Amino acid sequence: MSDRLRADLACRLGDAWTSAFAIPAPSTVEPSLTADDAYAIQEMIIAGRVRQGRRRAGWKLGLTSAGPEATPIVGTLLDDMVVPSGTELAMAGMVAPMVEAEVVVRIGEDVAGPRSVEELAVGPHMVGPGIEVIDYRTTDSTGPIDWIADNSTVAYAVVGTFVPLADVDPAAIEASLSADSRHLATGRGAKVMGNPLAAVAWLTRHLSERGHLLEEGHVVLTGSLTGHHRVETPDQVDFAGDFGDLGTVTVTFRP
Repeated sequence: MSDRLRADLACRLGDAWTSAFAIPAPSTVEPSLTADDAYAIQEMIIAGRVRQGRRRAGWKLGLTSAGPEATPIVGTLLDDMVVPSGTELAMAGMVAPMVEAEVVVRIGEDVAGPRSVEELAVGPHMVGPGIEVIDYRTTDSTGPIDWIADNSTVAYAVVGTFVPLADVDPAAIEASLSADSRHLATGRGAKVMGNPLAAVAWLTRHLSERGHLLEEGHVVLTGSLTGHHRVETPDQVDFAGDFGDLGTVTVTFRP
């Protein structure tokens, strides 16, 4: 694919993200689109926002709970996309948001290269409860390649209080997601590649191949424990993820 076409697709997706409207998926415009093309498009969109003054604040992992046959996908979190528990988000800024409960890892030191689960487990990292807000900015995406180009469909990372990783077994964390006090789903940390740290280890290899690193302070959405659930105003706008001893994280959507 030519750089010109990549740039054009990045411009379209960036405008869709900014204006909260859906556009045709990149693969319907260019059927030969590859994962490498999609990551290049994502990088162009993010680079434009960085030039406007935003900064990289972490990463989103997707498909990590879809089974061993699925290859994870990665999106970029910018500083204005990482928000604290209790945040109220405006529906007008998104196309059709959905939420899912996830274990979040906050990186405690620069990780400049591949790391194993065992190496990560003894590092000064933190873990906390989180809700990912997903938003598809395409009308007819056909799968992971379109999602990657669309920054892997991440809109926000809502994070709670972090505790030292050494105090928690990420695989044993249990999360319950509810909407307006109505239970939606329950999941366990082991659903994510057997251990959310395995997802972070995979991410270190992926980022190394792309010339990036996990920086101190970055947050990582490790993958869904509960499946995704649509925000449906006015009946389903207050979401809570209860992670037991790890705490609770909440987000409200304003119509």
